[in-house]
Amino acid sequence: MKAWEVIDGKLAYCDVPMPRAAPGEVVIQVTHVGICGSDVAKLRRPEAFALPEPWRPGHEIVGLDEVGQAVIVDALVPCGRCGSCAVGDIHCCPDLRRIGWDLPGGFAEYVAVPRANLRPVPAGLDPDLAVLADPAAVAVHGVRCSGPTPPGRLAVLGAGTIGLLTAAYASEIGWDVTVLIRSHSRLACLTRGSPFRFVHVADAASERPFDVVVDAATGHNSQPLELALQLIRDGGTVVVQNAYEPGVLLQTPLRSVFRRSIRLVGSFSYCRRKDPDDLAEALDLVRRLPDISDCLTSERWPAVNLPEALDALRVKDATKAVLRT
Repeated sequence: MKAWEVIDGKLAYCDVPMPRAAPGEVVIQVTHVGICGSDVAKLRRPEAFALPEPWRPGHEIVGLDEVGQAVIVDALVPCGRCGSCAVGDIHCCPDLRRIGWDLPGGFAEYVAVPRANLRPVPAGLDPDLAVLADPAAVAVHGVRCSGPTPPGRLAVLGAGTIGLLTAAYASEIGWDVTVLIRSHSRLACLTRGSPFRFVHVADAASERPFDVVVDAATGHNSQPLELALQLIRDGGTVVVQNAYEPGVLLQTPLRSVFRRSIRLVGSFSYCRRKDPDDLAEALDLVRRLPDISDCLTSERWPAVNLPEALDALRVKDATKAVLRT
């Protein structure tokens, strides 16, 4: 079969053996896979990350199981035995493995995954939109687990996939949501018919203070988190969804965080703690919001054209590209 792999720091479309299902696994025929922002960062600078050799990316996977049912893949593979797993906090499992990072991912024609990690695609949900289940679960987790509950004012830094899904979910459950964005051209595009307020970051100071600020921006440097700490009210909560690149350090004096009683919450991935769990809630969110979901997945590419898709994401205002095998 064909698969995209990074070998010796170079991306290549390779002939590789078909995967074999181990006990408890099933081989999925990949039909659609989203290109996550975390994939883009690693594909552009693989030397900056601790990646397997070879590395096969792709964790936002939709495919067909062995009986032809459309499924999405939960990319988190926890140990199932530790204390974190026992309470549903699989994202905190010390032996957590992730499909598309530690394990071979879905930038391939087929992938072997644990059967327990399969979720059926809800009836009527377009597979192009079902790839959003994973980033939507990250968004849901950040809002659900941040601590405060609505009503109140919530700001989202960043209008990428996770940022917009965070805004959508927070707005649905009762927050007054403002999205702060850096691109003037994207600002003009998103403000047409949007259910939330969009404000350019240059005007952010006039919007503060917020009860909650979610940092869902791009983590090349610490500026988004520095801004979040400026925008939050005393006693408020800053949620960090931003997957900062290795080596990025916070510059704000920590005494300020202490003196202002700011809650600083890291929100990594998603969990299975609540009923429904984050991924189930995310699937329902994507199903309920087809317009915003379709906007997020406006770039569709044949799998063989991954390099062209990456180039398009670099120069366009699109938030996500979907590969179709």
